[in-house]
Amino acid sequence: MAKLSEDQIRQALLKLTEWKLEKDMIVKEFKFRDFATSVKFLTMIQPVADSLDHHPDVCIYYNRVVIHLTTHDEGGVTELDIRLAEKLDELSKTLTS
Repeated sequence: MAKLSEDQIRQALLKLTEWKLEKDMIVKEFKFRDFATSVKFLTMIQPVADSLDHHPDVCIYYNRVVIHLTTHDEGGVTELDIRLAEKLDELSKTLTS
């Protein structure tokens, strides 16, 4: 999968909620009620990431989960990162609504 140009990434980010371009990756901080909900979100990510064969870099800080998406083989953001970001946004809504 080919690396997207900065313009392509910025266009894709317009359709996503609160994702930001940082260097060669897109990043979002998800906020949840508590640590248990943050951990639940991580367990929900695993099957989705496995199905795409694409795995995020994740940092957890009590009720916050920071996700970094990049395609290491391509050295930047690809359509696969955008697809995973869309799916993560959908998953997070099930925990925050």
